[in-house]
Amino acid sequence: MQLGIESVAAIAGAQAGLPSAGIQAALPSMATPPVMAQQVSAPDTFANMMQSKLQDLNASVGAAETALRDLAAGKAVEPQEAMISMERARISVLTFVQLRNKLVESYQDIMRMQL
Repeated sequence: MQLGIESVAAIAGAQAGLPSAGIQAALPSMATPPVMAQQVSAPDTFANMMQSKLQDLNASVGAAETALRDLAAGKAVEPQEAMISMERARISVLTFVQLRNKLVESYQDIMRMQL
């Protein structure tokens, strides 16, 4: 079972009732931060932070998949280490999904505001 970031985002978006094309279109835009004031440096932008966390999530899921694949292949992997890496990946994915839910909820609140 190999899920990439795009797959996780599409599943999470489908659960929230968002079109998958909108989520897929939003992921690449995280790589290019919006132009901001001169005082804010590029590493401090929200988009860069999200991109970094998505890369961490992808690395965590990849490590869990590798540990599980090695365990299934009979390589010298401790079962508890494989389970720990799988739990870390699961917690990372759940945290990301909750963050996405909060962001979508905030966006919806802003869209409901009357001017």
